[in-house]
Amino acid sequence: MRVLCIVSFFLISSCSFNKSISQESKFFISMKRTACYGTCPQYTISIHDDGYMTYNGKMFVDKIGCHSTYLSKDRMNNVKELLDDIDYFSLEEIYDSGVTDIPSVITEVSLNKKNHKVINRFNGPKKLKKLYDLLDSIVLSTINWEQCDSLN
Repeated sequence: MRVLCIVSFFLISSCSFNKSISQESKFFISMKRTACYGTCPQYTISIHDDGYMTYNGKMFVDKIGCHSTYLSKDRMNNVKELLDDIDYFSLEEIYDSGVTDIPSVITEVSLNKKNHKVINRFNGPKKLKKLYDLLDSIVLSTINWEQCDSLN
């Protein structure tokens, strides 16, 4: 019984420790895929500067709900290099259309004391698709997701 209590304590402590790490880390990048009048995947990912990443699947995706993991420094560097390559901070804030039944991709980046948000509903630059493809590939290739609270 005592061993069970000790093991339970460490399991609960480790969950709390991981949450405190993620709350102390700073937001780095997020991407949100919005709804359409069809079966467009709807989800949000957020990555913090320490590699902590959350994924929240809404509809038309394999994983529904909140999941979390940590990215390697190499993957983080890949994202940062691509942001540099596409000159993310020089992009317009909105690429829009009068058509409302198409999905948007909303990205937001906070890096080197700069913050920028891009809403792309229609006709955004092709270089933005490189960012979407990289973030999507990270989501699809990550296998060590853990369930998280939807409040994270």
